Amino acid sequence: MKFQMLEVDLSNQKTKVVDVTEEVHKFLGGRALGAKILWDRVPPKADPLSQENAFYVGVGPITGLMGSVANVSAKSPLTTLRGQANMNGHFAFELICAGYNAGILLTGRSEKPVYLYVRDGQVEIRDASHVWGRSGLEAQNILKNDIKKELDDQNFRFMLIGPGGENLVRNADICHDFYHHAARTGMGAVMGSKRLKAIAVKGSKGAKYVHHDQVFELIKKVFHELRLYRAENRRMGHTTSMSGRYYSTTEGVKNKQLGWDDMCDLFNPHLLEQQYKIWNDSCHGCFVGCKVPYLRREPPLGPCAGELRHDNAGGWSANAMIPGYELQTYLCSYVDYLGLDSEDVSGTVTWMMECYEKGLVTKEDLDGIELTWGNLEAICALLKKIAHREGIGNILADGLRFAPDKIAKGTGKYAMTHKGVAITSYEPRGSLKDALGLAISAVGELHGGRGDPLRIMYDSLTTCSFLRAPFTEIFGSPGGWGIAMLNAACGWNLTPEDWNRLALRAATMERCYSMREGYLPEQDDVPPERFFEETIYNKYGEAKILNRERFLEERKTIYYSYGLQDDGTPSRELLEKLGLEFTIPVLEHELKK
Repeated sequence: MKFQMLEVDLSNQKTKVVDVTEEVHKFLGGRALGAKILWDRVPPKADPLSQENAFYVGVGPITGLMGSVANVSAKSPLTTLRGQANMNGHFAFELICAGYNAGILLTGRSEKPVYLYVRDGQVEIRDASHVWGRSGLEAQNILKNDIKKELDDQNFRFMLIGPGGENLVRNADICHDFYHHAARTGMGAVMGSKRLKAIAVKGSKGAKYVHHDQVFELIKKVFHELRLYRAENRRMGHTTSMSGRYYSTTEGVKNKQLGWDDMCDLFNPHLLEQQYKIWNDSCHGCFVGCKVPYLRREPPLGPCAGELRHDNAGGWSANAMIPGYELQTYLCSYVDYLGLDSEDVSGTVTWMMECYEKGLVTKEDLDGIELTWGNLEAICALLKKIAHREGIGNILADGLRFAPDKIAKGTGKYAMTHKGVAITSYEPRGSLKDALGLAISAVGELHGGRGDPLRIMYDSLTTCSFLRAPFTEIFGSPGGWGIAMLNAACGWNLTPEDWNRLALRAATMERCYSMREGYLPEQDDVPPERFFEETIYNKYGEAKILNRERFLEERKTIYYSYGLQDDGTPSRELLEKLGLEFTIPVLEHELKK
């Protein structure tokens, strides 16, 4: 089975199809292949917003079978390390059907705004000047109508950037359809730096597998045995995780100053369901339907629609002291309109809110904005400045790695980040597991244990990571689903040992790339001092604080489980065993002797 990647040179306006079958055998696709591509194609220490950066839209051999995730890779302008983000929905499978089952790689930079048009084997770089300056949703509607007039076909899938990406805001995101986003680590800014407004894809070829009958039987097995899982997770979707975490002291309150506030009771998902829910929706090939969009006809600042998830809502809510869904629904929709990563920019805004509360920044510093807790109009005014890089927004648009040094005045102490990614949704003091999961990732403090090789494997397969637990129940091991599907779809003969080697190779490749760009695991895999020094209290008065000694000891245990040394670096022996010996000369000084 062959795997083909579409490569697009935006500088020279040229395209070609590249056979990457050998690389797919080693790195599968999606996230892992993205890390290898960055190592090969992006020069060390390259400016993430220069034409030297590469932008990879990754899919995998089983994309569309139990979720359709596109994993986007580039050097991150937010962290200057390995950048990546997942985008659920339908785009990825459309790309498979267009014939590019190893994704799209974009290099260089266009002289003017363009969008990439892909329709089966037809690829064009088209002018996008008429949609530059528009929000992602507006641009999608305009481009869809343009194509409909031309072809009488409106069934294209789009990924697009908004004002944030165009203005190179370092935490800008990418949108797809109504409410799907590749939000993390500033991938939208990389698209903007390439003057790439959108990618439009339509495929009619269908996916090709070696053993279609085996694939079909495996899908039937999942549908049958996970009927209860579907029923349990369909009604509320991911809106339940945020409210549940408030009661377990694992969700942030007031920029991580508190462990509880009575405001947390306002984020009961039943209230959202009763007042605003309109339907359930699924990504391509998924039977769960955990997407729960909302519609507001008369919120405080005008009608709005969107979807609240833990990812985009948790960083606001009680973390910004937003009093309930009445305001939260508008705020998240507005952030989507601006094309920003809600989870990251909420960390920037709540950092400024705490600094304003403490008198470290003034109303004059904030261009006349009175940035008090829960002040929706003030928050939106600041967000607009960030998205358009106006006034104070031009500094804050550089995110929590760069902005604190520019603001100075002792404000850096209150920026809840370390590698540059905002720590907003999760509260590390409530769960040592969460604290370790945030800190150890080579990508940045992304929640959900993003440094875990199993999670990286699911992102490489582009299968929804929320299905890891039920797949383990059905197939007997965390990798059972992946092994069975890859063998059926690709005609491979993977064993559990092969799976483990693939997982370690994927996680280690990602770590090596970030180390090349300046990441030092032993120094950098530590959360901010607040979590070690300040005690918070849950709803029931129980004290919560992170113990440094225990954290560091458990960190070593996880390093060992990932095949790493006690300082978080891979050994030369491991790199050679995984076929990554090409990294050794480059990382010579970073590797433990």
